Amino acid sequence: MTFLGIPYAAETSGKNRFRSPQPVSAWQGDRDAVGYGPLAPQTPSSLGKDDPTFEWYFQDQVQGEDCLVLNVFTPDLNPDAKRPVMFYIHGGGYVNGGGGGAGLDGANLANFGDVVVVTINHRLNAFGFTDLSPYGEEFVDSANAGMLDILAALEWVRDNIESFGGDAGNVTLFGQSGGGSKILILLAMSGAQGLFHRAISMSGAAGLNIDLASEMRPYVDALLTELNINTDNVATIKETPIEKVLTARDRAVAASLEGARPVIDGRHITTSAMTPEGMATHAHVPLIFGHTETEATLFFRNDLRNFNLTENQMRTRMHQAFGIDDAKVDAIMAAYRSDAPDMTPSDILIAVTSDVQFRLPLTRAAEKRSGTAGQAPVWLYNFAWTIPENGGVLGSPHAVDIPFAFGTIDAAGAMVGPGDAPRKTALNMMSAFVNFARNGDPNNSRMPQWQAYDAINRTTMRIDAECEVNNGFRAAASAEIADLKIDPFNRAALYRYED
Repeated sequence: MTFLGIPYAAETSGKNRFRSPQPVSAWQGDRDAVGYGPLAPQTPSSLGKDDPTFEWYFQDQVQGEDCLVLNVFTPDLNPDAKRPVMFYIHGGGYVNGGGGGAGLDGANLANFGDVVVVTINHRLNAFGFTDLSPYGEEFVDSANAGMLDILAALEWVRDNIESFGGDAGNVTLFGQSGGGSKILILLAMSGAQGLFHRAISMSGAAGLNIDLASEMRPYVDALLTELNINTDNVATIKETPIEKVLTARDRAVAASLEGARPVIDGRHITTSAMTPEGMATHAHVPLIFGHTETEATLFFRNDLRNFNLTENQMRTRMHQAFGIDDAKVDAIMAAYRSDAPDMTPSDILIAVTSDVQFRLPLTRAAEKRSGTAGQAPVWLYNFAWTIPENGGVLGSPHAVDIPFAFGTIDAAGAMVGPGDAPRKTALNMMSAFVNFARNGDPNNSRMPQWQAYDAINRTTMRIDAECEVNNGFRAAASAEIADLKIDPFNRAALYRYED
């Protein structure tokens, strides 16, 4: 049974713009729940638009400030069923995305696992994450309004999910990319305590790094300048047309300013997830951290020549993106080839880029969590199913795991291709996630024994049609790239093909 577009908080326009979510007004009689509600105002992602491989990802619902809605998928409405609740937070960074569409249809997962699945929309980009708090009490919650929306949706689940057959005392968060990052931030928010009981962060490494609100002042100042708003009339932003705010936001970040993301505001977010204070907040919550094997191929796929680089082309990009010399590149190549001797220059660039941005931060977080006394266990996985098109050149890119987690591979037919391997992979992943939601442990009969991460075994489960356990995955490479960071001013050059 499916219920779509249920409001969990009031419309966010006018006086409610930039405020914490306000209670939704009660309605009389029946309310239709047959269509997805509005997307949060955003510049939509182009992923999946006119793109058969990722068509399952694209969402084309209308946008509007009445976007605080959620969707519920349940086997039935038995209030005594007490099913585990799986609460999904969508990706798209902090700037776009939504909880609807073919890839996020929760019906298959709900029926497969006998669970209740919830997906949500919440405020994004300038409307969800712009710190205007210096300009008056009405903006005191503006810096993290989008995160407060997620808390409001979780409170709705706490208060209402029993009517849909769910157990408010057994809620598992799961989310990919930006959604996985938001989960990591929730782990450090005291206001989220008691609202969830387990969490799965899929490629959510960005949420491990969260700055003070003061670090975002250049973005906020640039946004107000683009809107021709000065400090005496900031309140006019509440009535500024949506498109004008979105356009101003895009111009504000065009000068390589990072804008519109959660910050440490000292009010709702006081630390990041892997500090001692952050880990203490949800120490009792078991975790799964995961990544795809070749995350970065999603960003290289704009030009297939990126998959046939010469060694000199690879070296040039490594120099630019990471600021390293040839001796360091030599050491990195040797470390990766010690595990996989046949890696091409393109393979190495993709692996380094994927590992620096996703795998290594999540692995470090697992190490810190597992090495801290009093913490619930954390499991680590590597999603390795390969997209078959173009001879498998894309490997397992960022976002490929979503339809496998939801069991929506039929909607992703152009991506998964023929054969039984996609179905087996989806069953493997859903089994792990459902078991984790049910009892806090992902082990199941479809996989070999999956040991929680620790500093001795360093176990990673490789999820594919046939799963296998890797201990110390890419250990030599991890040590060699441990100090690498991508230069934000040269990020675009990393993915741009040049002869």
